[in-house]
Amino acid sequence: MVRKYPLFILSGRDEKKRELIEVLDPEEKYKVKCLIPMLGKRIIDWQLDALRKSPWVGEIYLLGLSEEQAQFDFPVHYVPVPTLSNIGEKLHAGLKYLREQGKHDEVISVSSSDTPGMTVESVNDFYEKADKFRNYDFVESVVPEDVTAKVFPSHKRVIGRFSDHHVYPGEMFLMSAKGIVEGKKYIAEISGGRTNIKKKDRNKKQSALTPALKLILRTPAIWPGIIKFIRGKLTLDGGAKLLGRACNKMTVKAVIIEDAGFGMDMDLPEDYEVLKRYMSEITDIPYTEGIS
Repeated sequence: MVRKYPLFILSGRDEKKRELIEVLDPEEKYKVKCLIPMLGKRIIDWQLDALRKSPWVGEIYLLGLSEEQAQFDFPVHYVPVPTLSNIGEKLHAGLKYLREQGKHDEVISVSSSDTPGMTVESVNDFYEKADKFRNYDFVESVVPEDVTAKVFPSHKRVIGRFSDHHVYPGEMFLMSAKGIVEGKKYIAEISGGRTNIKKKDRNKKQSALTPALKLILRTPAIWPGIIKFIRGKLTLDGGAKLLGRACNKMTVKAVIIEDAGFGMDMDLPEDYEVLKRYMSEITDIPYTEGIS
């Protein structure tokens, strides 16, 4: 029997109104991108359908959505957190809510809310791999670049190029309660990964670790590791260890999920159409033009 992890769903809006919302929802009908319709469902519904089928998923906590904004026909917890909070603040609010409910889970699973191509198979794959490192402070999923390029040749994900793997962050991770509390400021700094890099620079193959590298640069003791990364000689595991040392000696691990849909969230306006066509293909639901 597998363990069940509480699941935090990162929802709500960013500190700055993103281009995606401005383009897809100019009249602010939906307010939040995960509530925008896609093939007859809200974007978040596609993801929750997959997550709820996993035996690893326990109770679900929405961080950033209110009951007034979205209702579901299954139990969810609406965690009171300002919609514009950053990821570190949302995770901290979620952990506080758990404790107030008398729940003392020490490891939390976290997912985005705008990855409709996530499947129960990839979700289970993540939990099965991540569970082996549940004693770590942070277990991130990563998706290989070549896997994604076959399905989304113009994906514009920003790639971390290590000596053994070329990857970008997936849309689920595990976080220890200790890591959430002690790493709050670090989470906020590195969580912007791709979105902190200007759109025009994404085709230049900048590293997905750009914000993390800025953090690492403030830790002189691990500069030799940075040099290895620049020279293309740092492994993925080595990169995880460097990041952990920079974040107050947190333990960090990366697990590889070979599913393009697991890492394709919606950051850019064009992502909506790309993902809608992809979802139409894998679900056999006829594609329709526009927001629907």
